[in-house]
Amino acid sequence: MLGTEKRDPRAPGDRRRYLYFDYSARAALRWYVKVSAKGRRIGISEEYGTEAFDSAYDAAISVLGGVKRMRRVKPTVKPDQPERRYLHVDVSQWGQVRYYVQLRNKLPKIRIKSEFGTPEFNAEADTAIAAQIALYGNEGDYINAQKQRNEPRPPLPATPPKPGTLRWYWSVYKESDHWFGDLTVGQQGLADSTRLQRTGLIESLLPENGEKPFAVLTRRVIKAEMKARTPSQAGNLLSALRGMIRWMIDEGHLDEDDDPTIGLKSGKAKASRESGGFLPWTEEDMALFRAKWSLGTEARLMFDILHYTFLRLGDAHRFGPPHLRQIVRKMAVQITTEKSRGNTTVTVPVHPEFADSLRAARAAGIIGAEVFTGKKLRGRVLPMNKKAWAMKFKKYAVLAGVNEPKKSCHGVRKARAEVAAYADCTESQMMAMFGWTDPKMPAHYIAQANREKLGMSGMEKIVAFDQSQSLDEFMLAPGANTAGTASENRVVTLRSNSRKKI
Repeated sequence: MLGTEKRDPRAPGDRRRYLYFDYSARAALRWYVKVSAKGRRIGISEEYGTEAFDSAYDAAISVLGGVKRMRRVKPTVKPDQPERRYLHVDVSQWGQVRYYVQLRNKLPKIRIKSEFGTPEFNAEADTAIAAQIALYGNEGDYINAQKQRNEPRPPLPATPPKPGTLRWYWSVYKESDHWFGDLTVGQQGLADSTRLQRTGLIESLLPENGEKPFAVLTRRVIKAEMKARTPSQAGNLLSALRGMIRWMIDEGHLDEDDDPTIGLKSGKAKASRESGGFLPWTEEDMALFRAKWSLGTEARLMFDILHYTFLRLGDAHRFGPPHLRQIVRKMAVQITTEKSRGNTTVTVPVHPEFADSLRAARAAGIIGAEVFTGKKLRGRVLPMNKKAWAMKFKKYAVLAGVNEPKKSCHGVRKARAEVAAYADCTESQMMAMFGWTDPKMPAHYIAQANREKLGMSGMEKIVAFDQSQSLDEFMLAPGANTAGTASENRVVTLRSNSRKKI
């Protein structure tokens, strides 16, 4: 009878869901339909395999409120994570591929039921993202920023600008020492990435205000432009305008008292403090990335460069064989940082695991002569700009399942800074390894690590104290305070007071 109970009486091709069977005490086969684990079940008395049985099954499903589905025969391969922000994919236990929108962990998941890749799917995803941001975000979140970034911008006039207009000041400013730099007059200029960023920010104001006098750029106009952006973008716009206005003041085009940006605040610093900036990668994130990309792949090499050299994006994208040098009989990474304009040099010994990654990449033939990673052209690996490098790394991270909005290249660096602080590295050691020139940065990570360490060590002391002390040590023995004292003056120790000592 035991063998009969274990045998599955279903036909080989029968994959209907909600159809179950069991055996009675007399070993009689019984069929029934059950939709939910705790719901009612409806028995089927008709003979299995007949039309009457199938009709009874359909009727039971309808009565119980279920939907006719088939069982999964073999696991469904999970598709790659979509590159779109806030959009995720998983596979149910029945092999059903499900797309859903989730802003961040522990927030609701909104199922997208349209077919993936269709206009209806994109429209439904847009609606879900907007609804979630309305509930858990703010008006300056991702969608507004994306909409502003993707809106077509009219081309600027090809005619020379009229003197005194906003476009004229912008054109002259871009040819000045404040823009390109000249150390003979004490001007360091702006980095290439900063010039590119500020060009996009200020030129977004020119279609409406470029042919008007500079006086049109009042405090009210600037404030309105800042409100239409995220706190971070508003802060960058304010910095760009202040850079141009500083040049105008130095050149005598504007009085210092007429600066329209005086008193304006963007909220960028507050937003950065509240959000914490870029999120550091967790051990789970790194495990996901390593599981997806093995040694010898471009994605793994990019991750290992960030993970084992602690370089910023501006240095990681140009890091290559010329930056490996023999120092004190040890192979080390030595590179001048982009942020310091070549005034600060980072020297870090090559990590053993990074050496393994380089050997695997060299064996796979993906290393270039000038840079380790970049764009491939005619069999050669050529340097690429840091924005494209960051986008490529983000794509690899999304495909590995690390799809949170603020987890990027810099998050790997922040995670390694936390590790260095927990490893009891000093401020000077961290400044040397990470290329910092201000001791405030390592002090921040060390203080954070020390605070967590003190909390854990303090709890260990409390646990040790609780385990070493017994309640009986604080309780009076039977018969105590009973001799030599009148009953009306007898000392009484309340049980509730003794508990307060623990």
